[in-house]
Formats: sequence, C-alpha cells, structure tokens
Amino acid sequence: DPIDGTHAFTRGVPTYTNLLYLEDSDGPSVGVINVPAMTEIVAAARGQGCTLNGVACSVNDHAVMSSAVLSCSGFDYWEEEMLQRLRASGVAMRTWGDGYGYVLVATGRIEAMFDPIINFWDIAPCQVIIPEAGGRVTTLEGHDNLELGSALATNGVLHEPLRSMLLP
Repeated sequence: DPIDGTHAFTRGVPTYTNLLYLEDSDGPSVGVINVPAMTEIVAAARGQGCTLNGVACSVNDHAVMSSAVLSCSGFDYWEEEMLQRLRASGVAMRTWGDGYGYVLVATGRIEAMFDPIINFWDIAPCQVIIPEAGGRVTTLEGHDNLELGSALATNGVLHEPLRSMLLP
C-alpha cells in the first residue's frame, strides 16, 4: 500500500505509513512498514526476526488486561457490547490506527491493534512482522488467513482474552 493512512497523510499527521509485502511459494516471506514522518522502518523476513531501523525489536510480554493498550483505526464498525466489555476490563483504547498501530505492537509500545474491517493490502506485511516480533495476528474469528477481512495483532499473551472480548 503506497500510503496507508491517507487521511493522516493529507492532514499532515505523521502516522501515515508505506507498506511492503512479499510472498513466495512457501507463503508470506517479507513485511515492511515505513513511517517516513517519524523515520521508523519496521522490517521482518520469515525466520529472521523483526527490526526497527535495523535493531532487533519485539512485542512486549505485558499480561495485565486492566493496564493494556488496544489501538484501532476508528470505532465506526464497533458494536456497543464489544466496547462495553473492553471498558469493563480496563483496557485503554486509542486510535493510533492504520499501519502505525501495528508498528506500535511489533515494537512493544502497545499490546494490541484491532481492525474489525480491513483490506488485505493494509494488513499483509503484518503476517510476517508480528510473528517475527514474537506476537500473534489472526482474524477476529481466529483464522490465520488475513484475507478474510478483520485483523487482531497482539503481543500473543493477551491474544485470546482480547479476541473473546471483541467477538460479538
């Protein structure tokens, strides 16, 4: 995706990204998210780990739901019951969305990023980046095939508890 976060880009908000994804006969092989306005590049290759500006990075191991941070691209498609469950758990919800939210997960700055509706080209690099950073990424239903239209990327520790709260 040449510019992920078009609204941010057109308004001068520095969270827009450039996304790159490569796949070979064995599946997802390379993922890159460039945050040009912040001079951050997160890159991962299958079996090679994940880096931020060339230095190894990883998700965090935070396991306490009541102090976790969940980011999203917006609340337009969220169901009210879902929001109520998250609020009751104490999870802090922020809208550091688009590719930048996934950078925050991969580099351990937040615990999770959720998109209830997402195009494959906006999540494809995360198929490599998040697992190579030690996290987990699936659809809301728990499928590994991110072409199905939703995405939850986490530090792995909080994946299933968050997923169960987000399910309708």
